[in-house]
Amino acid sequence: MSLDRFLAFVSALCVGLVLLLGGWLMIADQQALLTDARQREIDQTSVVFSTTMDQAAILSATHSELLAADPSIRTHLAAGSRNELQAYAKPMFERLARLAGVSVVHFHDAAMKSFLRVWEPQNFGQDLSTFRPMVVAANHDRQTQKGLELGVRGLSLRAVSPVFDTSGSNFIGTVEVGVDLQALADLAKAASGSDFALVLDRRYLKDVGNAVVSANGLVLDAATDKGLFESILGAGKVQLSRSELLFFHRLGDRDLTIQGRPLIDYSGNMIGTILTVSDFGSLESYYNRSLVTIGSVFLAGLLIVTAIFMSTVRAAVIRPLKDLAVRVKASPEEAAKSQATSGLKEFRDLQKAVSDAVSTRQDRAGEP
Repeated sequence: MSLDRFLAFVSALCVGLVLLLGGWLMIADQQALLTDARQREIDQTSVVFSTTMDQAAILSATHSELLAADPSIRTHLAAGSRNELQAYAKPMFERLARLAGVSVVHFHDAAMKSFLRVWEPQNFGQDLSTFRPMVVAANHDRQTQKGLELGVRGLSLRAVSPVFDTSGSNFIGTVEVGVDLQALADLAKAASGSDFALVLDRRYLKDVGNAVVSANGLVLDAATDKGLFESILGAGKVQLSRSELLFFHRLGDRDLTIQGRPLIDYSGNMIGTILTVSDFGSLESYYNRSLVTIGSVFLAGLLIVTAIFMSTVRAAVIRPLKDLAVRVKASPEEAAKSQATSGLKEFRDLQKAVSDAVSTRQDRAGEP
């Protein structure tokens, strides 16, 4: 191997290793930025649904307290006039359902038995004290209670307020207002563009009906895109956890980022998880463009630096050495007298050594 080829190989290898290290550090930095951006974006997105639920809980409590303070409702509930209460409350329920997504208006008597379900008036009389902690708490504390709770209509965001007679001194029962979580999920999607779902632990459900049940016993409840979340559940990636989980799912040509947050009911039980799904295709595209840019810079830098280095080496070392070798072969005496063609000290020393060697040879040749 010639000297110039050897130097070209070594220089290209060294430059390539340096650029490769720099490229690896840049890629690692871009990957960290992408991970942080995903986490930050999906945290902000999930807050949209949480905020929607918090606002709905406050509105539910407001509606239940307004109903509890209505003189006509107080009179009918105190008198046990179920038909009159149904006739009076039904238009209010329909208006709340249309304007506020209310799906439950339920009256209970002082003994914590169901007195009137406005949407299903023929279904009443059940003892709620055995499975409705929110009703028990409102009955006991005489204060409005709100939170997530499972009932006859499934999981709802509910508020229960105490009802007193028209004198305000005698407790006569409670009234409950519940908001449909499907409506809240759809509202959150409209605000954020992401998909949301509530996945429930089957152990807390009496009847799952035709709902999709995963292999690990999770049931899909409210969802903005049932097909999407059925695919995610079917992949077995959703797990119950009291801490936030972040995982990924590929659906067709989409790489989805999914966050799972614990779903806690009024009693503090973890009854499921809230899923937030976002497609960060723009972030992925930016990352891919960064990889292409880094690769292009690596190749261009390797070629440019190697070319500059080799041009300098050839001009300062290789070409003067070749010229010196040619002159020495052609005429050692003339080569010894010629000026150095390189400004490098080492090359001038070599030129002087050649000159001294030629002079010594001439002196020896002239001896008798």
